[in-house]
Amino acid sequence: MPNLWKSFRGFLTAEEVPRWFGLSVVLIYLVGMGSIAQFGIAQARRETAIRFQGDSQYAAKLLADRVAAIEGSGPADLKWFSACQRALREFMANVPAKSVRVIEGRTVVASTNPTETGTTITARIAGTSQPGGIEIAPLPSSTPSPPSRLIRIPLRVADVAAASADGSSAEAHPDRYLEAVLPLEPTMPSSLANQARLLAIVLAVLGALFVVYRCLREQLRGVSRIVDRLESRRDRIEDDLSSLRIGDALDGVTKAWNELVDLTERLLATVQRTEANEELSRVLQRSSGGALAEALNAVPDGIVYISDEVRFEYLNSAAARMFGWNAQDANRATLTEAQASGLGARLLELIRGASSPEGTFEARTEALEAGDPQSQDHSTYRVWLVPLQRPRHHGECVVLIRDVSQQIRAERAREEFIAQVTHELRTPLTNIRAYTETLSSGMFEDPKVITECYNVITKETRRLSRLVEDILSVSQLEVGSIELHVDSVDLKALLSDGVRDVRGLADEKNIDVQLVLPAKLEPIRADRDKLSVVINNLLGNAIKYTPANGNVVVGCQVAAETVVLTVKDNGIGIDPAEHGKVFEKFQRGSNPEVQNEPGTGIGLYTAREIVRRHGGEIELISEKDKGSTFMVRLPHRESRAAALTSV
Repeated sequence: MPNLWKSFRGFLTAEEVPRWFGLSVVLIYLVGMGSIAQFGIAQARRETAIRFQGDSQYAAKLLADRVAAIEGSGPADLKWFSACQRALREFMANVPAKSVRVIEGRTVVASTNPTETGTTITARIAGTSQPGGIEIAPLPSSTPSPPSRLIRIPLRVADVAAASADGSSAEAHPDRYLEAVLPLEPTMPSSLANQARLLAIVLAVLGALFVVYRCLREQLRGVSRIVDRLESRRDRIEDDLSSLRIGDALDGVTKAWNELVDLTERLLATVQRTEANEELSRVLQRSSGGALAEALNAVPDGIVYISDEVRFEYLNSAAARMFGWNAQDANRATLTEAQASGLGARLLELIRGASSPEGTFEARTEALEAGDPQSQDHSTYRVWLVPLQRPRHHGECVVLIRDVSQQIRAERAREEFIAQVTHELRTPLTNIRAYTETLSSGMFEDPKVITECYNVITKETRRLSRLVEDILSVSQLEVGSIELHVDSVDLKALLSDGVRDVRGLADEKNIDVQLVLPAKLEPIRADRDKLSVVINNLLGNAIKYTPANGNVVVGCQVAAETVVLTVKDNGIGIDPAEHGKVFEKFQRGSNPEVQNEPGTGIGLYTAREIVRRHGGEIELISEKDKGSTFMVRLPHRESRAAALTSV
């Protein structure tokens, strides 16, 4: 008894599974699976045979009804005979019958076998009667397998139309009947085929499991040694892979393990070399191709290179944005595969239109427009398509895409500026001419009338002078010839003179102009005449775009290194989206109230450029219908203004 317990315990704790135990389990499993499969196949075959017999008998009954319903006088009628033969052939095509025939008396009048037609049967096989006059007889054992049965069905050949009229039923013909030989079961039921396939798969899997079991049984010892080696050296695997090798490797697993260790060492060496190569590639890329790619990506114009395979070989960042693509995903895409929307679709259409079936391109220069022409988002792009003339490369092409929207807007603004300047010049000149002719006529001797005429002439002359000065200032700013004559500037006097110059315009609209200055205001180093232009432009805009009975406040604040001049009004205000636009040359706000006022769009541009030449900046704080505040920040240190002047 102790020996038996010891053997059983050793069996449970053994490292390897005994061979007799594994073989017994496999044998029991195979026998059980075979028995279950055999029983399932037999049961399925019986059910299939019963269902098949019922279906075939019902099909034969339908054929008998169809033959009985054929119009004609009988076998002597050729039309009846043809219809009967066709019905028998159709039955044979759909039902696996061995033979089907129509017998009258003992003569075969129609048959699927043409040689039987007109022959006489020798004897009639007796069978069992079924409801409806149907007889079923087993065929003699001499018939070929599978076993078959004979079904005999009498034909009801009475006039169907007459029977329906008087309510009587058709009567069976005493000598005419349908005889069909049908198998007892289908030759190859699909369910049995599926069962056979399943059994074959099960047996194959079992065989594979058996082979795997045998292989694993032989290799368990080597796997155990590998696990022990990994467990004992887990803390220094990365430092010394060679310690994982098994010296006395006799089985396949340990040999494969040693090969895996060798392969890992080689892979580590390869990874180290790859990392070094990648680092070298990055260095080379930064010094050559990478710097060129970064430079092309910094270009605001879109650059596309198309190879002779009609593929996008390169797109810089600007071109990828215009097409709506990711630059990495777009490279190597063909023209036929490339898809885009909006501007990208228009560009693709242009490129495809310039390509020929041979893969070459023709030179083109076209303008494309995107967006609503009435909105600020409307853009115009100029596209140059330049084929490359290289030997053996006739299909390469470079596409340059440039956004010329700003140029178009500048040209339009320049045209509007010329028209506005023409209008601005015509109005004061007309007034001067009219009042001069009035004075020269001598019709008025009243000193007040004469004084009023001189005042109007003086006013319009100053207006012309300011307009000419603005135009000259813009011209000087464009060519960079403007000069600053820096001197000590009294801010209090400068602001007071500016308020006095616009007092007349303010009184016409009943606008209150206030000058708020600190008690002590030190002079700054600047160009007094240029700063007076800035003050006059800001005050003129404030009065122009402030409704009647409004107010304008001019102030000044002095900090440690800067002086802030402010001009605040409670006028129509400026939309925050247009804050940057109003400082551009020849640009004005889109507000209808702004467009209704005369202006050239160069006042704020001139003011900003003059302030920047002094080393300062103009800041705008405004909202629509809430007034505007312009803050001019100027440097307070003498050294900075002097340095800018020398430049």
